[in-house]
Amino acid sequence: MKITVAAIALVAATGLGGIAYAQTTPTQPGTALPGGTSNPRQNLPTTTPNATAGEAAAKAQLESKGYSGVKQLTRDTAGNWSGKAMRNNVEIAVTLDAAGNVVER
Repeated sequence: MKITVAAIALVAATGLGGIAYAQTTPTQPGTALPGGTSNPRQNLPTTTPNATAGEAAAKAQLESKGYSGVKQLTRDTAGNWSGKAMRNNVEIAVTLDAAGNVVER
C-alpha cells in the first residue's frame, strides 16, 4: 500500500500525470511531409558545409562561365582551383587559374 501511494505521489509531482508528450516544431504548411526533411529551407547553396569563401567564389566564377554542378573543388599551392563540372550535360574536369581562365582537362 505504501508503494502505491508513493508511486501516485511521484506521478502527481511530475505534473504530467504519467503522460509523455512528443516535442514538435512548427512548420509552414506544405513544407514538411511525412518521411521528408524537417528543414523547410531547401533553397540553400549547394556548397560543402565547410566551404571557404575562396571555394564559393571559384564555384560562382565557374558557374558564370556556363558550368553547372560544380563539385569537388580543391586548391593547389599556386592558387588554381580544380574540380568537376557539367557543361552540355557532360561532366568534365576543370581548372580555374588565379587569373580566372578555365582549362578543361
